[in-house]
Amino acid sequence: MSGGGEQASGGRLIGGRYRLRRRVGETGAVWRAYDEEDGREVAVREPRLPGRPEDEEYRRAAHRLEHEARAAARVGHPCAVRIHDVVVEDGMPWIVTEYVPGESLRDVLRRGTLDPAEAARVGLAVLGALRAAHAVGIVHRDLRPENVLIESGTGRVVVTDFGIASGPPARDGGFLAPERLSGASGSSGTRVAGPESDLWSLGALLHTALRGRPPGRGAEAPDAGEPLGALVGRLLASDPERRPDPAEAAAVLAGVAGVAGEETVGPVAVGEEAAGPAAAQGTAGQGAAGQGAAGQGVAVEAAGRRVAPSSAPGPAATRPGGDDVGPGGDDVGPGVGDVRPVEPASPAPPRPRTPLRTLLSLLGL
Repeated sequence: MSGGGEQASGGRLIGGRYRLRRRVGETGAVWRAYDEEDGREVAVREPRLPGRPEDEEYRRAAHRLEHEARAAARVGHPCAVRIHDVVVEDGMPWIVTEYVPGESLRDVLRRGTLDPAEAARVGLAVLGALRAAHAVGIVHRDLRPENVLIESGTGRVVVTDFGIASGPPARDGGFLAPERLSGASGSSGTRVAGPESDLWSLGALLHTALRGRPPGRGAEAPDAGEPLGALVGRLLASDPERRPDPAEAAAVLAGVAGVAGEETVGPVAVGEEAAGPAAAQGTAGQGAAGQGAAGQGVAVEAAGRRVAPSSAPGPAATRPGGDDVGPGGDDVGPGVGDVRPVEPASPAPPRPRTPLRTLLSLLGL
């Protein structure tokens, strides 16, 4: 939910250390909380599981979510949300992540589309996080604007919810790859996702950033004669084998963004409708409504700040997507306490855009 959030009744303590303060995000499944041991703000995802605690389906879903969250904790990239802890309480895995103050890309796009350079910088950051996840056997499975956050102050792009959606992805959202809708073979009623499925979702994300709507929703397709439009078209190929590989996509995005590569992608800054705190795993935008002039977009600025490449962790003991991981699955890799900290990286009607050079006046910077 947006606004100030719902105050926690009595400030419930999770895992003996995480004090729930208020709900944030539009789904109400994420809490802004305080880590009483480390003295820092965190985001805590309250799982939404099917059935009742005594049901086998519920127990299997809880085990799978815990398994996938611990695997996702091994994703090390400045643009991937950091998972600090996984706490099992009342038979449910509560997922503790870094708290990202800012707003979601969905909130940003409600105010207007991005120009190609801006969209390419967002896409390059998202692709970097996806590649880091794929390298350790994690597939996102639910990439959409609500799961991409723009951190206020730094402009860091942060991808959330790596493989840990507690329910099946929305079939009508426009961001699910066609091969996942072509038949049922996973426990959620959709096909098991692979890295190519995430690439299709990235194409849908870029399409939305440029045109205001996902593909197939009445929006004109990006210009195939331009490098970014051509890339979007290839990412949206119905045949997974015809989609470009991640390295090729990164090269095109870097060229359009005007940066040397993934390690030099600059921050993204939220426009005059300022960002409020955003929960790390969900849609956010606390306090976004009514701040500043209506109809403003975002600006993106290359800052020349390098992102230190992450050391590549070993492969997680789960297969990509993890749709069919059951109670008998092995525990995954090192505990979440071993996660290496990462430093922040430096035909529809036309929609409004904001000039590129508004960054330094935004958010009081």
